[in-house]
Amino acid sequence: MKSSRDPVKSRWLALLALLALVCEISAWWLATQVPGGGSLQGPLLLGVGAAFCALFASVLLWRRMSAQKLEARQARRLLASSLDTLDVGVEIWDKRDRLVLYNKKINQMHTRVRNPTDIGQTFEALVRADLAQQQISAAIGREEEWLAQRLATRGRHSAPMLQELAGNQWVNIYENRTPEGYLVTARVDVTDLVRKGKMLEATNRRLAQQTTMDELTGLANRRRFDEALVNEWQRAARSLTPLSLLMVDIDHFKQYNDNYGHVAGDECLRRVAAVLDQCVRRAGEMVARYGGEEFVVLLPGADMDHACDTARKCLQLIRQELLPHAASPTADQVTFSIGVACLLPDASLEPASMVNAADTAMYRAKTGGRARFEVADQADWEIDKDTPRTRPTPLA
Repeated sequence: MKSSRDPVKSRWLALLALLALVCEISAWWLATQVPGGGSLQGPLLLGVGAAFCALFASVLLWRRMSAQKLEARQARRLLASSLDTLDVGVEIWDKRDRLVLYNKKINQMHTRVRNPTDIGQTFEALVRADLAQQQISAAIGREEEWLAQRLATRGRHSAPMLQELAGNQWVNIYENRTPEGYLVTARVDVTDLVRKGKMLEATNRRLAQQTTMDELTGLANRRRFDEALVNEWQRAARSLTPLSLLMVDIDHFKQYNDNYGHVAGDECLRRVAAVLDQCVRRAGEMVARYGGEEFVVLLPGADMDHACDTARKCLQLIRQELLPHAASPTADQVTFSIGVACLLPDASLEPASMVNAADTAMYRAKTGGRARFEVADQADWEIDKDTPRTRPTPLA
């Protein structure tokens, strides 16, 4: 705030300057009017008076400038101390993008500690020092590209910029220009917010996986399979491509559980799931746990030959697994039976009909000796709801 005495001082300075000018002009005029050899006492006195007025005015001006410099220093200290009380890192840059001022908080969230020697240095020079120390995670390995992009957009962001710093620290950077062309940047520490957001995202991903994944085997669950079957059915109907399904059931699994216990039974299910997972490699193919000991293998775009080859591969791999099953009347190791269904989907059938057909073919494989596969025929696609066939054991 300006002092009430400033106008008085300004008037005195103006009066003294005017008086000195009048005295100088008067002395010059009188000197020109004095004839040769005449007395110059009058002009000299006026000149001395003008000199004293000028000297006094200079003293007043010097004192006023000193007071203003002092006030400016005090105002700067007040601004700096006020900024230091903020819980936000603040930097002020001049028109040439040189650092003018920063507060203490900036050193708690900056890539490197600011110090008084940074004052007057350009933003580019200071950022290059940060890049040299690999303090900016997003720029590592592409420093020049990152810097060029940063400089091109500096001061032009209407929304805050989220930046990751070393040590998994995150800040939002706000940039705003003053009417004088200065750039004021504010850094807000959002590390806790970002970390909580990432934890929430991870939790949501886990929840999403839990709703579509079988916890025991790690395969897709019944819900995920039902969704995939409908989607692939519709896609195959549009593109006029075949769709195949394998229904797989572990032979004599109840006897396995009774003989080895449920813990071993769970391990058996995991081993079978791993075997089936080895049998699918093409895009879109899926293995899912359908029931207690039942699995399904969905094969988009697969014709009957490919579906049968996949079934043979599954039977071969489970034999190679050599998983003992002493209670099985079929073999001395774990086996399974497979039903294969393949067709070109159309609007006259429902996706569930494919599951029914594969299930019926699997039932024939079991009644025909197990450890084998059977292909669904035309009658299997027209199966009545009361026709005997296997039923999946509900998951516990």
